[in-house]
Amino acid sequence: MEKEQSFYCIVNPEGGGGRALKAWRLLKAELEKQNVPFDYILTKAKGDGIEVALNAIDAGYEHFIAVGGDGTANEVANGILQKQSADSNLSLSLSLFSCGTGNDWVKAHNIPRDAASFVNNLNNLKYSIQDVGKVDFLENNNARSRYLINVAGLAYDAYVASKSEGQKKGFWAGKLYLFQIFKLLFSYKPERASIVTDEEEWEDTVYTINIGKCKYSGGNMQLVPHAKPDDGMLAVTIASSLPKWEVILQTPRFYNGNIGKHPKIRTFHSKTIQIASLADKAILLEIDGEFVGNTPVKIEVMEKALKVFGF
Repeated sequence: MEKEQSFYCIVNPEGGGGRALKAWRLLKAELEKQNVPFDYILTKAKGDGIEVALNAIDAGYEHFIAVGGDGTANEVANGILQKQSADSNLSLSLSLFSCGTGNDWVKAHNIPRDAASFVNNLNNLKYSIQDVGKVDFLENNNARSRYLINVAGLAYDAYVASKSEGQKKGFWAGKLYLFQIFKLLFSYKPERASIVTDEEEWEDTVYTINIGKCKYSGGNMQLVPHAKPDDGMLAVTIASSLPKWEVILQTPRFYNGNIGKHPKIRTFHSKTIQIASLADKAILLEIDGEFVGNTPVKIEVMEKALKVFGF
């Protein structure tokens, strides 16, 4: 069978807090059982998924299955989006066999997490097309670009992501992350930021900023509950400076979709957003749960850019 008719599985052994290899064994057995053609590769380090996807596309593969967490899906998506920037027919497609600590992105596309159901869907592919965000930022004072497919966070969200790197292991990964959110709150200071959107420009002291295309992140949190994958807009949530006790009291709003009802939290839509620090220190940035760099940050929506399958 031709390569473009096979599924190329990119497996991150560290994905899902180290659970990806067990998940991959289950998926591989099911692919073989149902006679679905596939090839696979195991990544070796953070960021490998981008280069692996680029190489596989050059070899003729078109359908990609990321095996791991949301960060793994982001890497493979970035390879796809880099390669197809001049390809308007969206011949490349992505799905995620999720074993992550959050399993957030798959919720937006109703992608099943059990191997049998996932592979059943591969025998009768259905697709959806989602928007993505193109993110320009700095990494070690060097200009970088990356795509978000789920949710990006600046200020406190990125501060937690930077402190949690390498600690997402095993069963306790999700619980550890939630613990970190509260623990690190006491060492974090809100940051002065300049914010520019399609409609306005202002300055604020911010606790956190979230920009998303899908509404779940951080393990079922709804920090951008107004996000829709295909509406042509970025969903933005900006929380102004809050007392630490107030942040703790408002925790239920992180999960129930009512975060925008708090008087110091704004939710809105914009096609672009630019964020810069008004202090000597840059504001940190995470994309789809992975710490990547810092401000100045510009994010713009790219409509109908990513083809997703497996739901």
